[in-house]
Amino acid sequence: MSKDKQTVFSLSAQKRDKFGKGASRRDRQANRLPAVVYGNGQDPIHVSLDQHDASLALRVPYATINLELDGKKFVVAPRQIQKDPIKPIYKHVDLVVLNEKEQKERLDLASRADELAAEQLKARLELAAKSKMDLGETAPAAAAAATAEGAAAPAATTEAAAPAAEAKEPEAKK
Repeated sequence: MSKDKQTVFSLSAQKRDKFGKGASRRDRQANRLPAVVYGNGQDPIHVSLDQHDASLALRVPYATINLELDGKKFVVAPRQIQKDPIKPIYKHVDLVVLNEKEQKERLDLASRADELAAEQLKARLELAAKSKMDLGETAPAAAAAATAEGAAAPAATTEAAAPAAEAKEPEAKK
């Protein structure tokens, strides 16, 4: 049984009058997420979103956001997300306005998100298994062939240890 995940979120935004690092820091201290809305032939609009609500929406793959700003409604999607490298918070997000065709495509992708993730995981596992198999077949096959001919298989550990044994520790200065 798969549980239907929410992929369309409704958020309200406040227009930002001040820009720059200081203004963004003040927004984040007030639990607001600085953002920019652009696309569809309009000038970029600097806004701030509620940190908690925006974080819930940004964690969902292929999320679509119905954004309300000063009575206007925009259908947007996250394009660029900046996260804090240490804390589990978002620092800034760029939101692009979607047209109707893009909205339908995004909803289709959202409905197939689990399927797409499974396909990507399967492809990565197959690639990893193949690369390990290629490496794994080469070394034992060469060692088995050398042993079969009567020659000793090269021991990588003894060859690697030899230079280390010859190295001398520097004498301590008095």
